[in-house]
Amino acid sequence: MSEPVNHSTMQVAKGVRSTVNQDGAVLLDIDQGLCFSLNPVGTRIWEMLKGERSRDEIVDALAEEFGLPRAQLLQDVSDFLRQLQQMKLAREETSLPEGGVAEKHIAEKQGIFSRFLGRRRSA
Repeated sequence: MSEPVNHSTMQVAKGVRSTVNQDGAVLLDIDQGLCFSLNPVGTRIWEMLKGERSRDEIVDALAEEFGLPRAQLLQDVSDFLRQLQQMKLAREETSLPEGGVAEKHIAEKQGIFSRFLGRRRSA
C-alpha cells in the first residue's frame, strides 16, 4: 500500500494587504501593525503565492522567466518563503487527498515536528 501524498503550499496570511508598483510591493500586516517592502523579484514571488501556486510552480516560472539554474532558485525561493512565514506574512497549508481523520492528524504532527527540528522535507 502506498503512502498518501502530502502537498504543502504557502498561503498569504489573512491580515496582509499589498500594493504593487513598478519598483516592487509594499505589504501591510494589519494584525501586527507592520509594513514591509519587496523588490521586483520578491513581488513576482508574492503575486504567484497569492495565486496559490506551489513552491515548485514558482521556481519553474522564475527559471523560465530569468533563465537561472533551478537548483539555485529552489534554494532562494525556499529561503524567501521561510522568511515570509517567520514574519507571519504567510503560513503553510497542507492539503491531503481524501482520507481519514487519522491520516490528516499524522501529517499535521509530522509538519509540526519538522518545523521544531528545523528539517526540510525533500521534494
